[in-house]
Amino acid sequence: MLQRRERVRGGVQVTVVEQGPGQEAEPVLGPLGCSPGQERVYLTLLALGGEHIERLAGVLDLPLPAVAEDLSGLEALGLVARQDAADCGRYAAMAPDVAVAAAVMQRQLALLKVQSRIDALMQTYRGRAGGFEMPAELVRGPGEIRECFVRLQRTARREVLSFTRLPFALALESNDTELEMLGRGVRYRAVYERAVLAQPGASEHLRCYLDAGEQARAATVLPSKFVIADRRLALIPVGADQEPAAGCLLIRTRGIVDALAALFEQVWDRSVPLQRHQRAEPDSDAQASFSGEDLELLALMLAGLPDKALASQLGLSVRTVHRRIRRLMSLAACTTRMQLGWYAAQAGLL
Repeated sequence: MLQRRERVRGGVQVTVVEQGPGQEAEPVLGPLGCSPGQERVYLTLLALGGEHIERLAGVLDLPLPAVAEDLSGLEALGLVARQDAADCGRYAAMAPDVAVAAAVMQRQLALLKVQSRIDALMQTYRGRAGGFEMPAELVRGPGEIRECFVRLQRTARREVLSFTRLPFALALESNDTELEMLGRGVRYRAVYERAVLAQPGASEHLRCYLDAGEQARAATVLPSKFVIADRRLALIPVGADQEPAAGCLLIRTRGIVDALAALFEQVWDRSVPLQRHQRAEPDSDAQASFSGEDLELLALMLAGLPDKALASQLGLSVRTVHRRIRRLMSLAACTTRMQLGWYAAQAGLL
């Protein structure tokens, strides 16, 4: 919050508007087209309740031409107005509930206008290839691949599908975009290769996305890795062992994307569900006997992780993992791990 303070400058007492102690300036009006300087002028006028341009320049400790330029830009956005017709040098900030709301509406209308032109722009895009839309684009370099990965997710309105395997290239690193899109109601389904789950810290990393709403399963081996948005676009690495250095293909061809989506569904149906640590009320007495930690251990065990990897992911010793598995086998009245897996499937635990 801005505060008014009295300071002495050049032997003259002036009012200075500045951030309160322990506060940092946080841009608010940038998305409306305001520069940092314009935002500072507007916020200062809000705190002062109106001021003459010359005194305003003194308060801000800025050259008069710079303040005049910022005021001109703010006038164009409807955020400030001349306060007195008889004194054209005196300005006041318009009330935020009217002025800022109107500016937001203008920006939204401008974006809608741009959106309405997408079809026409796509016709131009297709025209560059003689009326044939480019079936795929090669994206090179970690930065461009990451940017393309983020853009692809943000085009999704319904669902994002992914295969995740080593080496890390696409969805393995921190993916804040997924958390953002999950918050918007986009469904995420992901299949992770067993080797990924065996990586140090993978279980904790994955739990973040499970808790946010991702649906995940584990497979022993995946044939490839890719990401699909709304079954319209797909991003898939190319090159030997799918190393990211070779680049990725952004695929638009419906037939290829449909084939990748069909492959995803086949693998998804055969894969082991990865449960969240917390779950809803159990539906049966069998489910009530197993805690969230038990279900996590079961899911990782049935995904094929060896005991040492299980211990690493769960932060336990190998001996504790053995003891917990024996306890689960006792609860299920089983004598082998294979029987435990069968029991888990029959009881609807996974």
